[in-house]
Amino acid sequence: MKGYFLGLVTLLFVLGQCVLAESYFVSVHGRDSGDGSREAPWDLQTALRHPAVGPGDTVWVAGGRYSGVFYSELSGREGQVVVVRSIPGQEVVLDGNVSGNANGVLNIHGAYSWFWGLTITNSAATGDAYFKDGVYFVGANSKLINCRIYNNGGNGVGFWRPALNAEIYGCLIYHNGYEGTTRGHGHGIYSQNESGTKLIRDNVLFHSYGIGIHIYTENGAIEGYVLEGNVIFNSGIPGAGFIERNVLVGGMQPADRIVLRDNYFYNRPAFSSKASVQLGYAVPNRNAEFTNNVSVDGSVYILSGWNALQLTGNTLYSRSPDMQLLAFDDFAGISRPVFNNNDYYVGSLAMRSFSDWRDFSGQDAQSSFSATLPEQSNYHILTNRYEAQRAHIVVYNWSAEQSLMINLSGLLEEGADFEIYDVLRMDQAPVLSGEYAGGAVALPLTPSNPDLPLRAGSFTSLLSTTLPAFGVFLLRSSGHPDSLDLPLVPGAREPLNIIQCHPNPTVDLVVLELSVPSSGPLDVKVYDEAGRLVHRETFAVRAGRESLVLNLSRLGNGVYILEAGDGKETVQCKVVKRSFAWNPPDN
Repeated sequence: MKGYFLGLVTLLFVLGQCVLAESYFVSVHGRDSGDGSREAPWDLQTALRHPAVGPGDTVWVAGGRYSGVFYSELSGREGQVVVVRSIPGQEVVLDGNVSGNANGVLNIHGAYSWFWGLTITNSAATGDAYFKDGVYFVGANSKLINCRIYNNGGNGVGFWRPALNAEIYGCLIYHNGYEGTTRGHGHGIYSQNESGTKLIRDNVLFHSYGIGIHIYTENGAIEGYVLEGNVIFNSGIPGAGFIERNVLVGGMQPADRIVLRDNYFYNRPAFSSKASVQLGYAVPNRNAEFTNNVSVDGSVYILSGWNALQLTGNTLYSRSPDMQLLAFDDFAGISRPVFNNNDYYVGSLAMRSFSDWRDFSGQDAQSSFSATLPEQSNYHILTNRYEAQRAHIVVYNWSAEQSLMINLSGLLEEGADFEIYDVLRMDQAPVLSGEYAGGAVALPLTPSNPDLPLRAGSFTSLLSTTLPAFGVFLLRSSGHPDSLDLPLVPGAREPLNIIQCHPNPTVDLVVLELSVPSSGPLDVKVYDEAGRLVHRETFAVRAGRESLVLNLSRLGNGVYILEAGDGKETVQCKVVKRSFAWNPPDN
């Protein structure tokens, strides 16, 4: 034990020397009477409310189990966030197994605060102490980064309206909710939003008792979302024995400014399913984009009407010809659909053949259809914006290989120690580990029993591995064993990113909302559908969020591609221009 504390003090000393801003420290043995130093750390709740912690500061949390419910009032400011982070290589577990009526195990209030690398769970196998969210998130301009959120009796994350311009990034979210009589309750993420844009990016969600990501309201608002790079699969099975929707966006009020791009969806075969992705619910909606997503065995179900809907660049698979890849309650309810450059495999489209669908809809002129599934396996490496040696690996094993060669040369340096976990077995040993020798590694795709939810239920016995057909893995590395290579700077360089183009459709003006990594000139080009440059402007921008206004009034009606570039990166969005705009009323 003496050696453990000596090692902890040494590591904290190194961390304190490397962090430029003020650093404070927390341990399971900390006290409210401490001063937050290495020698006299705080307990966690004291740190989360301490007035000494201010903009730019970091609270380092030592490994261990912290039992209780925790409320953060910490606030930074733009450009100087407060970071609450586990010491790299140590597991910090927040365990909500306590009685009381807390909304969540971790309750995020305040503003401009980041919570990084925490495990948030509830060990209550029986009793009412279980029924709370993992995270109750109402802190504006705040972030959850690379957390593990599982075995909570409510939602994994309740991501609510006051969390203006907040983000959930890189988290593993699973086994959250509880079994109901007719359906499961508790979702991976349950969210509402009114202004600004909520970001849900690069997370892995599976085995939610309810829906994977549930963006729904009755009397509130669901406007302004970007869902990007997420992997979501097999939602609903432990809650009701059938597959729920991996994503639902819609409710009793119109959804607007919705973007789903570069996501990966998967459902186990031979399970009944309402849909994999549902866009719309009970009232007409405004604008949405569904771009460059991959989905296996589950409909993209569109209902209740949309002012404008773009569905482009997606790859949709079905292992049964009887499944609808696209489904509608009324296709005519979409005022201005743009469906194109999609690849469809095996299933039907709105209960029609591909050719009949194109004739009926007038869409998908440059799309393709195959009556057979691919024969070649493929994989996708989803790199992490905040930890350079961390990534999610998604495998579609169409050829039923026992292992697949995965090239990690762009992620790891030779000699780095690494581990790869099957996300279905995070509490078991890694499926592959060792010292990286360069090039590709052979990732095993052998089926094995997954971790099960903590609380016994009628349907948990139905949970099984998705391998060898489909696998999701977490890669992480501590770098070279002979060096303390810790990513201590709290901020990551955000890439150039378009948050939203709106209004869309537009009559004349378009607002381009961006996240800009550095100040300087930004070149914005507008191309027509034939790829011709029809408009160009250069803006002087500052690092952070920028809103640029383009006047497209002189252009004819049609679909245009807006491209923004800073000399290092370029990003694009599509916008529809027409001679009138229609937005359904709010009631």
